[in-house]
Amino acid sequence: MEATGVDLFYDVHGDEEIPFVFLAGSQGTPSYNARLARLRDRFAEVLKLASADFKTEEGYAIDAPGTANMTLATHWVAERFDCLANTLEMPFIDNNNVPDADTGWSPERSIKLGEASLVAMLAVVDDLR
Repeated sequence: MEATGVDLFYDVHGDEEIPFVFLAGSQGTPSYNARLARLRDRFAEVLKLASADFKTEEGYAIDAPGTANMTLATHWVAERFDCLANTLEMPFIDNNNVPDADTGWSPERSIKLGEASLVAMLAVVDDLR
């Protein structure tokens, strides 16, 4: 990363407790700015259209400006490289937005969410550096 730089960082996780698919961004980093906010908003808007599993109403609390935990990868990368950085959280249990009583969260749903994530990346790629 140091050798080539970073334009977009996507850290994919599974959350053990929150039964939703959501993004945790870099809003609380010291240098978060209007450009990064526009990129993040566009990314989330397109991901929401591309995936029924993804919603923006749930997730972790957003850090106040300048108060982000800079030891988290998403925050550090966003600050170091002034880039769009998000953590995608998927549930280990079923997604309450679109429950599936037969399978719950599954590898197939993860694959579809990955495909939707690529659509969101394509929506912002021309606005990255």
